[in-house]
Amino acid sequence: MDTAILSTSAGLIGSLVGGASTFAASWITQHKVLGTQRRLLHARQRQKLYSEFIIEATKRLAEAWNYQAEGPEVVGNLYSAIQRMRLISSSKVVSGAEEVMRGVIAAYAEPNRTFDELRRRVQQRREEEDHLRAFTEACRQELNY
Repeated sequence: MDTAILSTSAGLIGSLVGGASTFAASWITQHKVLGTQRRLLHARQRQKLYSEFIIEATKRLAEAWNYQAEGPEVVGNLYSAIQRMRLISSSKVVSGAEEVMRGVIAAYAEPNRTFDELRRRVQQRREEEDHLRAFTEACRQELNY
């Protein structure tokens, strides 16, 4: 065999192997970067949804101290957020959100209370009355994956 053909073939094969390995490494790197970006985007979306739910639930719980609900519209935003959570969240988070909504409904059903009663409850720090604790802990676990 001619040495020129042999060296040309070796150079061509070397270029093909080098090019293929560079392409493969680049593709794998890009795939991993896109996966990481997608996970971060989904985590940000969940965090925003959870924050909105917490703000709305807190407003409703505070409002329930002085008012009794006249209709289901007071929990409409909470219900909507729970349904959106069903699309992207774990069952533990959804279950916690449902428990928060039940607590809000129960708070509206109770008779109006005074600020002094609120102060006493805060000082006693009874965890069974903290409707948001289990929900926020489930959210934190999910977002820290």
